[in-house]
Amino acid sequence: MFKVLENEVFKTKRTIIRPITVLFPLLVMVFIILFFNSTGYVLESTINQWSLFWLNLYLALIIGLIDRYEKNSTEYKTILSSPTNLFIYELGRILHGVLLSFIVSFFLVVFLILTSFIWTVRVGIVSCLVAVGGLFLTTIWEIPLYTWLSRISNLYVTLGLAFIGSMIGIYCVTTFSWGQVLPYSWSDLFAVALIKLHINGTPIKISEVVPNSSWTIFASIGLFIIFSYLAAYSFQKQVIKNA
Repeated sequence: MFKVLENEVFKTKRTIIRPITVLFPLLVMVFIILFFNSTGYVLESTINQWSLFWLNLYLALIIGLIDRYEKNSTEYKTILSSPTNLFIYELGRILHGVLLSFIVSFFLVVFLILTSFIWTVRVGIVSCLVAVGGLFLTTIWEIPLYTWLSRISNLYVTLGLAFIGSMIGIYCVTTFSWGQVLPYSWSDLFAVALIKLHINGTPIKISEVVPNSSWTIFASIGLFIIFSYLAAYSFQKQVIKNA
């Protein structure tokens, strides 16, 4: 599986995927600075917006692009001719998505630290960094889902699901008490207590009690395991069917 990961990383060497992974969080920060600087919560607002939809869109975009490159270059023929078990191969591709998600989170952390020298952080930089790490984990379930979906459809369907899912998650978690069971709402919930901002971006008052949402990490990891198995099984069966 790690050999597959190495191959997948090599495939992105001369593609736009690597520049996007570096520039995407920087562009998000620039956007937040331009439109949320007046609030006085630049770093907190960046994490808030990152948790609501930017990370979801990045994952859908990057995984969709990887699928597009694969289809345009070999139509998965290289993978099909590989001696590696196809179930394991798909797990390796999913692991590549996890690696990219970790890297983009790392660069966001770097930009947050640099920005903290210019803008003050109400909750402390450590809380912001923990929030970013938690968001990486609470969105990890999306990676096998997008890997499967982009393979059977295309980039635009994957992006559409990420956008619509994010909007539904925000609406439901802020409107209904059961909204927190929706996976797209998990990243929204996790960051609230750490950055001291409500999902709608308003500051949390000192007297307010914010529930602990660390359970979303375990829920996301559990769903990631289930979706990874289903995606790999689906890939293996599809290949056998089309052989």
